[in-house]
Amino acid sequence: MTKSDDESFRALIEANVRGWNGYWAWRDKPVAERASAKQILEQGGVHVVDLVSRDSGQDPPDCEAILDELFSGVEVTELVHRPALERSLKAIELRKAGKKPTRPEAYFDWDRDALLSMLQALIDAKDQPPKQKGGPYKRYVLVIHTDEFFLDRDTVSRFLEGASFRTTFVTDVFLGLSYHPSVEPEGGYCPVFRLSIDRA
Repeated sequence: MTKSDDESFRALIEANVRGWNGYWAWRDKPVAERASAKQILEQGGVHVVDLVSRDSGQDPPDCEAILDELFSGVEVTELVHRPALERSLKAIELRKAGKKPTRPEAYFDWDRDALLSMLQALIDAKDQPPKQKGGPYKRYVLVIHTDEFFLDRDTVSRFLEGASFRTTFVTDVFLGLSYHPSVEPEGGYCPVFRLSIDRA
């Protein structure tokens, strides 16, 4: 790769990523949804074939795919502490403009109750059979991704122990974290948790 290629690649990345909690973020939303869904589902042990975005205005779901040989709808959403994200992005923009932010970047310190409540709220928002436009589907899967600093593999594993979540329509829920370094021979990976659900 030449220096010019390297600079072009950096410019492309900077133009499309988010400056904070940005591991899964990409300015082109359908691209971000497909990429995060594919990576999280495969890391979660699901065989994914023919994953495609649905046309604009034809969601939910965001995507369709053959998952473990079943035609499935796939919804994708982000778990993020919005006030901390907005504060941090504002501080970054002020610094880029040569100004000193009055409030620095912030990380939200998640506890178990906050995480479980947020996960249930995200599930409730997507568990809406009347809004679904595609199908019929054999599975309706929700993929949740997060790049929250304090939600690492061990913390999330501990918080999810013994937890289950209510759904009526969603058949499977996966939570994917951002990159986790590893000393294993295969290197780092993105931890994925398949949530325990109670379908009404």
